[in-house]
Amino acid sequence: MRIEHIAMYVNDLEKAKNFFVHYFNAAANEGYHNKVTDFRSYFLSFDDGARLELMTKPQMN
Repeated sequence: MRIEHIAMYVNDLEKAKNFFVHYFNAAANEGYHNKVTDFRSYFLSFDDGARLELMTKPQMN
C-alpha cells in the first residue's frame, strides 16, 4: 500500500508551508483561497510523488 495524499489543518499556513519547503525540499503550488469562507490551502509535492495538503480556515483555534 502507498499513501499518495494526506491533508492536515494548521494554524499558520505560510509558516507550515515554508517549513516543509525548507526542511523536506517540498514544492508548493500557488495556493488556493476561497474568498467566501476564507479557507486557504497549499498542495506540497515531494520527490517520491507523495503530496501533503496544508489547510487553514479562520474559525480554527
